[in-house]
Amino acid sequence: MRNAGYRVVARNLRLSMGEIDLVCEDPKAGTVVVVEVKARQQKAGDIRRIDPEANITSAKKTKLRTLAMALTKQDRYKDRPIRIDVIAVVFEEGSRKPIELRHYESAV
Repeated sequence: MRNAGYRVVARNLRLSMGEIDLVCEDPKAGTVVVVEVKARQQKAGDIRRIDPEANITSAKKTKLRTLAMALTKQDRYKDRPIRIDVIAVVFEEGSRKPIELRHYESAV
């Protein structure tokens, strides 16, 4: 996110109805960005694959929208445009270095 010029404002932000993985600001668009991060480990050479973003179910989308709306009620974010992005990260099993990283803007 930082490489794209975003500024991370909060990590693991707890609200009464749940938690937001990241809250960022996109300075180019002047937008508050709620970011859901999904990660998976993959064994080297394993051709079976489940993409991390496959876990963004309709229930999760509803929850993310609810969290985003709750965020806009806080003074700091009031009257600001907001969007929900998804970051999908694939790690090789046993490694902390990502082998794939995908960013979906306005995913929800």
